[in-house]
Amino acid sequence: MKSMGDVLKFAAFGLAFAIPSVAATVNVDVTEEHQVIRGFGGMVHNEWQGGGGLSDADAKLAFGTGDGQIGLNTLRIPVYANSGSFNKEVAAAKSAKKYAGDDFILYATPWTSPYAGANQHMSSSNYQKYVDHLNSFTAYMKEQGVPLYAISISNEPDWCGEWACWSADEIYNFTKGYADQMRKNGTKVISTESFRYDKNLYNKVLNDAAALKNWDILGAHFYASDRNTQDNFFQYSLADQKGVERWMTEHYTESQGSGNYWRTITNTGDQANQNKRDTVNAMDVAYEIHRAMVIGNFNQYTWWYIRRCYGLIMEKDFGNKLQVPQNEIGKVSKRGYVMSQFARFIRPGAVRVGATAKPEANLFASAYKSADGDSVIVVLVNRDYKNDKSVTVKVQGADVQSFHVYTTSEAKNAKDEGEVEVKNGEVTIKMESGGSNFKDCIVTLVGVGTPSEPTPRQPFGGKVAEIPGKIEVENFDIPGTGKANKSYYENDSEDRGETNYREGTGVDIYKKATGYVVGYNEEGEWLEYSVNVKEAGDYTVFASVATSNSTSGFSLSLDGDVIAEKVALSGTSFDDFTKVKTNVTLPAGEHILRMTVTGSWFDIDYFNFAKGKDAADPDDQTIGLRGADFRMPTEAENYRVFDVNGMYVGMFEAMTKADVQSMTKKMARQSGVYFVKSLKSAKSYRISVTK
Repeated sequence: MKSMGDVLKFAAFGLAFAIPSVAATVNVDVTEEHQVIRGFGGMVHNEWQGGGGLSDADAKLAFGTGDGQIGLNTLRIPVYANSGSFNKEVAAAKSAKKYAGDDFILYATPWTSPYAGANQHMSSSNYQKYVDHLNSFTAYMKEQGVPLYAISISNEPDWCGEWACWSADEIYNFTKGYADQMRKNGTKVISTESFRYDKNLYNKVLNDAAALKNWDILGAHFYASDRNTQDNFFQYSLADQKGVERWMTEHYTESQGSGNYWRTITNTGDQANQNKRDTVNAMDVAYEIHRAMVIGNFNQYTWWYIRRCYGLIMEKDFGNKLQVPQNEIGKVSKRGYVMSQFARFIRPGAVRVGATAKPEANLFASAYKSADGDSVIVVLVNRDYKNDKSVTVKVQGADVQSFHVYTTSEAKNAKDEGEVEVKNGEVTIKMESGGSNFKDCIVTLVGVGTPSEPTPRQPFGGKVAEIPGKIEVENFDIPGTGKANKSYYENDSEDRGETNYREGTGVDIYKKATGYVVGYNEEGEWLEYSVNVKEAGDYTVFASVATSNSTSGFSLSLDGDVIAEKVALSGTSFDDFTKVKTNVTLPAGEHILRMTVTGSWFDIDYFNFAKGKDAADPDDQTIGLRGADFRMPTEAENYRVFDVNGMYVGMFEAMTKADVQSMTKKMARQSGVYFVKSLKSAKSYRISVTK
């Protein structure tokens, strides 16, 4: 009888059982580096937990990295208002440090202080005393042999009915004038930790370099989110621009059920979401961690209580509503095992690397390389509870020979599935739940590989696009490896185009009457082009676009600097191409031009750059610019006619504008828009015909 590891090994070669012919593809690029990972953690608050925060046995389960353990490395503790309580978490910190070893990180959060209690704002006259209070705690923990890595300014200033409140201006003033003193005992400074990740509480500091230098870490909670929250909740472009390290310092996805529920209908809701009858899903934890790391670029993720009935280690329900079985108490919960799929294998110092984030619906992926660069970790999250998933993982930038596989599902607890062999840089596995009722699961692949040097991007066709001039949108750069050498970003890997042009990129390219166009453009996607600006100065950009939406749009940037922000598009048809124009100022020389989609759903054909502000369209005989005069040739030319679907209608000879219009009308079978293309000049005209 084969072991599961053997089955997976055979499955990689398609021998043991048939893997569906169409598998989702996750492309991993080890040379594309993103944020450094600090680790994963949980909270202990002995005063609120009745003194049962974390025993030595609990610490071994939580901070050990072996089979059946969670692999945390980070412990969060409170800063009490009364210095007489400073000792309450010392034992827990020492136990956690013992099992986490050199990876251990300890940080602390104040809820109240002698200078501001529940629902109170601290007077600025007490700011210095408050700093002294925090420093007295960091000094105390250092004396106990468990020094703090970091300390925050305050917990949840925007949910402060039970602790101190801070306005955005108060946060800014304290940060700029006093926060640097919190480093007195070698401790890093964490911002106030908004319960709803409210960017308005951080923006003023981020926009002031003098204040920002007094923060080492931006801390935030995810209580205004759940599994249905849009990705933009996790995004923070200003923090990305400033290069600020971010920690998710507290959340629990559901507090009114058992941490062992896989998919159970019960009353759900936490302090930010309405209580309702809903599905408690252990995989919500995996999905949130994925989005924190991949969408939000967070460096660290901390769960709320480590030991709790809804936590990472099971405890009886203090209200005795759940009737937690005695044999579950003190053991790792399903939520704990889900979190272990990240924490055990993605250790501090690891770097998130490039990976296809959403290879298909309900399937998510992220990838990491260890601090020493010798290990590649891929985490696959299947949220489709009805279907198993077949996934092909392709690795570039490292020579991975095999992956070790671990699975958590309704039936499995971080189960060691054995090894799968990697051939020619890829392997296909089937994410299997193990005969359980539900197919959703999380799979972690841990491989050993030798990193290789990144390869540079190349301009499409080997020639840098010249400005002034026309850039066909489908001719974006050929990508290399490494973050700096990416040339496009797609929200998914599915190619919904109707041609084989640029096949394998996932960019949705169609062929219409005017030639190739890029369609299915979704917000956040982008394309890049190597360009050479012949002369510095003002330019007018004309873009040929089609849409039936009123909210579509794009922006343009050059070497990361925005040159045209949110160019708005509107239209009534995806077949009726018109032009929009915008003015830009460009420096001379070679640059990288990026188009970013700011409003979804439009087709785009090309960009045309003309020298000068509000310049005339150099190609004004082409599609669009309604009412523009044709500049006709001085001798007869042959023209081909196409309808709006790109179907060939016929050909005629003409020389004057009137001839082109009359011949098109005569040839057209019905009313509509027709495209007329010269065989000589290869220029296209749009003619409206009414029958």
